[in-house]
Amino acid sequence: MIDKSFLHGTLLLFLGVLIGLSVSSLSCGPVPVEGLIFVDGLMSAHSDNNGSTNVYTYNLTFYNSGDENIYVNTIEPVLSSDTRIISTQQSLIREINGYVPAGSIISIEGSIIINSENSTKEEIMDIEPIKCINITSTEIIHCFNYPPE
Repeated sequence: MIDKSFLHGTLLLFLGVLIGLSVSSLSCGPVPVEGLIFVDGLMSAHSDNNGSTNVYTYNLTFYNSGDENIYVNTIEPVLSSDTRIISTQQSLIREINGYVPAGSIISIEGSIIINSENSTKEEIMDIEPIKCINITSTEIIHCFNYPPE
């Protein structure tokens, strides 16, 4: 004869496995990101004639992966807090003020000046001047009649 506690334990184990499998089959996999996404960034550096500054040029590309156009006001690379960075935040803001059509790309480019005086080549190459990228958008969602009719 089968022990009742063994039968209950086996039944509970079987139910636990069954519930675990059903929950894992219901969970979704990776969800595709829709909207404006960063796809590529190129950065190159060259030094000026006297060797006291380096100029980093960048080209950043974004892709609208959604089904609708996205209105973008500005794209702004935010600089890291490294004290050798000379460029100002204001000079990096790119005014777009237009739509990025669905399925298309938008690119911005610019330059960042680095004070390379008293720094080795390795120290300069280790600088990551751009910390993140801010994208601003203001768009009229719906125009309501006021006062209501």
